[in-house]
Amino acid sequence: MKTPLLILVCMISIPALCQDEEVLTAPNVLFKTTPQNFLVNTLKIGVEVFNKSRTKSYSLYLNGRLDSDNGAQAYYYDDFYQGFGAEFQYRKYLNGFTSKKSRRGNDFLQGVYFGGYLNGGTFSNKGEFWISNYDNNTGQVIRSSVYREEYILNVGTGFTIGYHRTFWKVLFFDAYLGGGVQLSTVDRNFGTTVPDEYYTQYYNGINAPHYRGIMPKIGIALGVAL
Repeated sequence: MKTPLLILVCMISIPALCQDEEVLTAPNVLFKTTPQNFLVNTLKIGVEVFNKSRTKSYSLYLNGRLDSDNGAQAYYYDDFYQGFGAEFQYRKYLNGFTSKKSRRGNDFLQGVYFGGYLNGGTFSNKGEFWISNYDNNTGQVIRSSVYREEYILNVGTGFTIGYHRTFWKVLFFDAYLGGGVQLSTVDRNFGTTVPDEYYTQYYNGINAPHYRGIMPKIGIALGVAL
């Protein structure tokens, strides 16, 4: 009588034990977006695809930028860029993207990675702008209307180091830090009604598509499994 009872207890206990020891597994594909790009009127979305062992991943992002003047009077140092771009990323997860357990006993996925990226895009910036210049001879501020149009191509490459983990088993949080270099070519045309010396102010920050030089890459990405 004891032997059948022991077998029955084992049959019930083994599935329960296996269920307790079940660990999270990283999905094959994540859908991701980068919220900080909204600050420069850009929507950036993409997918991250893992290999079978969850030690490497490949990502492809698409982004579109649409600045708006909101009907306000534009000045020469304002920019209203429109365009789109793409970015490819390769990541190597140093210890894999694996399941961990918090101090409270909750399971989550975590990984630290090193990766590289390659991106590029095409943009335009055109319209009628106002320029204000001080005339040293008359002591007056001269305000002129000019037409400016630009067509921009850029390409960049670099590396990132990041920390990737899950919250509540469904939200994927990805924080990264790195940098690289960006090159660009600009086809820029100005109106002919204003002297060349008036074109002195021009924004060249890292958020401008025509920026050339060392490019920091810092941010976060949020994702969900597909």
